[in-house]
Amino acid sequence: MNENEMKTVRVAGREWNLRYTVNSLCALEDRAGMSIDRLMDRQFSATRLLLWAGLAELQPELTVRDVGALIGEHIARGGSLEDIVELCADGLREAGFFGREEAEA
Repeated sequence: MNENEMKTVRVAGREWNLRYTVNSLCALEDRAGMSIDRLMDRQFSATRLLLWAGLAELQPELTVRDVGALIGEHIARGGSLEDIVELCADGLREAGFFGREEAEA
């Protein structure tokens, strides 16, 4: 997958279209007011913003608050925050960001 392709993910029992682009990551940093590296020290905020950035690229009506509720629903259904982190990490790697070399090794 490159930044022009989407990935379908399942969160809170529903399928969503996920795509990370340079613009979506810039929107994430703009929203956070800090770089992704610094944001990663804030586990819940980072996870919510990472998922929002990937989902909002193709579903722009979703707000950060909507995505927080979606993560809460995912956890209430027996999922975990780590599930969300992993699907975001996979999406970022597949789009060519963060560790692409490792994913291909």
